[in-house]
Amino acid sequence: MPVKKIVCAICLLALAVFAEDRNIPLPSQSAYVGKGISVGIGAGIFNPTKDCDCLGVWQGQLEYFYSETISGGIDVRFFGGDLDPDVMVMNQRYRMIAKFHFPFKNLDFYVSPVFGLESTNIETFREEWDNREENWWRPGSDRDNDESEWDCEKMFSLEGFSMGAEIGAGWAFSRFFGITGSSSYEYNFARAQLLNLTPGVAFNLREVWPWAKQTLLSVWISVEVGFQRYFNRGVDEWASSGFLGLQIGI
Repeated sequence: MPVKKIVCAICLLALAVFAEDRNIPLPSQSAYVGKGISVGIGAGIFNPTKDCDCLGVWQGQLEYFYSETISGGIDVRFFGGDLDPDVMVMNQRYRMIAKFHFPFKNLDFYVSPVFGLESTNIETFREEWDNREENWWRPGSDRDNDESEWDCEKMFSLEGFSMGAEIGAGWAFSRFFGITGSSSYEYNFARAQLLNLTPGVAFNLREVWPWAKQTLLSVWISVEVGFQRYFNRGVDEWASSGFLGLQIGI
């Protein structure tokens, strides 16, 4: 009957559209694989403001897929170098992530709450927590030493915990190439807020590497650029970064 044929055609179309390809690049050297583990590493340059020197930056991500729609893990980022002739910085940022995926055939959207810990000086954070003032948590509350800090220093004086949210997507528009993008907004308890925009492009190395195609779930080489803006720190400029990265799904 025509009705049955129409229903079958709709079902086949739905399967074609919503079936996961299980190999879709995602931002920050990640990928949607639907199962297993995703490992990503990247390195590049971070340019805080026009008055600061560029820094080296490294990042890594470890993510486990609990199901086809939920994954979780941790990512780390290290900044190092001379901000200016007087200030040298070595900064670390750790984030716990949980992603809720909405996968299609060659496309994946996700939303993610983010919880992080900034910097390396835990003792300084403990001291600030013990001596915190009333209303310390409110955005826009000034710290006593803000006026004496240069913009370069303000961007790397984030101590303690942060929380926020991220949305992102990846699209494998061909066998060999994909594009990615994400936007995140975080609040740090040092009274700072950070907006981060990250577009990128990725090459599917698995498609041209026979061993990887038989052994691994995914292998992507990616190039990403990032644009960051700090709020409530008196920094009026956008910071920028660039990454070359590798992702492996196992």
